[in-house]
Amino acid sequence: MLSLGKNSRRHRVTLRHVGSAVSLAAALVSTAAYADLTISTGASKNIVCTSGVCTPTKMNANLNVTQLQTLLASGNVKVTTVSPKVNFIVINAELSWASSYALTIDSYESIKVNNSVAVDGTGGLSLVTNDGGAGGILSFGPNGDATFLSTANNLTINGNAYTLVNNIETLASDIAADAGGYYALASSYNATPDGTYERSPVQTTFSGVFEGLGNTITHLMIVSEENASYAQLGLFSVLTGTIENLRLSAVSNTGGPDSTSGGLVATNYGTLFDDSVVGTIAGVKGGSSLILGGLVGVNLGSITRCYTEGSVTNGPLVGGLVGQNGGAGPAVAGTIIGSYSTSSVKATGHASAGGLVGYDFLGTISNSYALGSVTAKSMSVLGGLIGFAGYSEPGIEPNVNSSYAAGKVTDYRDRSWAGGLIGSVGAGGSVIANTYWDTTTSGITNPSQGVGSISNESGITGLSTTQLQAGLPIGFSSSIWAESSSINGGLPYLVALPPPA
Repeated sequence: MLSLGKNSRRHRVTLRHVGSAVSLAAALVSTAAYADLTISTGASKNIVCTSGVCTPTKMNANLNVTQLQTLLASGNVKVTTVSPKVNFIVINAELSWASSYALTIDSYESIKVNNSVAVDGTGGLSLVTNDGGAGGILSFGPNGDATFLSTANNLTINGNAYTLVNNIETLASDIAADAGGYYALASSYNATPDGTYERSPVQTTFSGVFEGLGNTITHLMIVSEENASYAQLGLFSVLTGTIENLRLSAVSNTGGPDSTSGGLVATNYGTLFDDSVVGTIAGVKGGSSLILGGLVGVNLGSITRCYTEGSVTNGPLVGGLVGQNGGAGPAVAGTIIGSYSTSSVKATGHASAGGLVGYDFLGTISNSYALGSVTAKSMSVLGGLIGFAGYSEPGIEPNVNSSYAAGKVTDYRDRSWAGGLIGSVGAGGSVIANTYWDTTTSGITNPSQGVGSISNESGITGLSTTQLQAGLPIGFSSSIWAESSSINGGLPYLVALPPPA
């Protein structure tokens, strides 16, 4: 395994982070639909730029990107919607400048970056949300990112100065020195030269903020050191802080016996927002208590607007997005909101496996879905969305609502509890509302087999592919969900998190 000891140049944190509260409405509804000020290639309109400050004069304003770049060549520029109260700023055009000047994007509420923003000189970037408003977020579309020429550039988000890093080794070293700091990925990073990690690259429990800025880490490879037990394997071992707007691609994570593995985080007590993992998460055969999730092994915090693609295999507790959601007691109940997985899930041993979550211990899942196949070869509980739902004592119930599953659910030995949505529920039952499974694609056509262990729970309905394509099912808000013949094969998708093209 590589040594993680080199320090990077650091920027002093000027203000402590006071929380990364994400408004549910803002997180689930696409900001682009409410763009009040757009930076694009179109002609400037309804906006005035004076003395380096560009302010809209009324709604539906546009700032021409070439005009903005010309201004940045000769001085600092601030683009603001604070007065008048134009709520959202959306960057739709490729924006770059090579001068020593700084750009400030100051929004009354949200900022969304749909294209590349590149600081190619010695200048800086400042991003401000909720400057007068509330519930706003910083987000990046599938083609959006912010990059910097050097880690010596300045980045400030909501008054907090961020340390820029451009590789995993530096990130791990900086976090080891200050686990509560503010860090951001300066550009996308290919981890192939790192070789294979035998432990999580970031082993320090991270309580700060890591901002991915829409950038991608590719080819991260972790293979647990031989016979390592109780390992926490992921890019991060344990998170109590926040990771947002980070993409991982071509990930390979192989855990050892008794390990907890996730593509991004092994155990999450904190906040994940707008993150994704594409890759393979696997356990060694014979592991007695492997917990595997495409994004997170065990989620005891919150996951909002995240997704996974690839496969999660070889474990007794396996989920496409999360292995185990929630823990003992309401204080550690995990939440999953507005997220999805297309990862295939394959369980081994006496397993609990689900397309989204392997074991929903005491968690909440809402406005989420799973499309990946779920298979097992031994006596197991497996479901298109959740393997096992609910703590096995009366009165302890999870909450699952406005969600669906459409993956193939297969038990090769026909000795398992297999359900279109959930494999089994605990003795306390579950609180389930407005949930569905695809009776065509799942292979489970019995309308009473939404749950495999019992006759169907109320709140679960089986619908054919044609029925699901015909319009949003009951309980699916049109501000959160949509349908298109070119997306998800016509099945419902999340407006704020459409699948990559």
